[in-house]
Amino acid sequence: MNTNVDTAELEGSAFSRFMASKGGRVVRVAMGATIIGMGLTVVGGTAGLAIAAFGLVPIATGVFNLCPVAPMWGGHFIGAKYCGTRAPKQ
Repeated sequence: MNTNVDTAELEGSAFSRFMASKGGRVVRVAMGATIIGMGLTVVGGTAGLAIAAFGLVPIATGVFNLCPVAPMWGGHFIGAKYCGTRAPKQ
């Protein structure tokens, strides 16, 4: 399977492509874990639990490669649309 993709053929901004890449997905999961940790340890109480619950959103978007805000600026909800594989040209 050829994973070489001409970046000029891909849609979206450089930021969108980064966030859909493996590195961007790792960043989203790490940010979610940080939000959960801060909610539980720094804020605490009911507000901390609410913040921790919100931290599950970036984790889920990173794990499932989704971007719920991308459609607002014309992007794809599914991150794989930015880094899909292309068949080699004949």
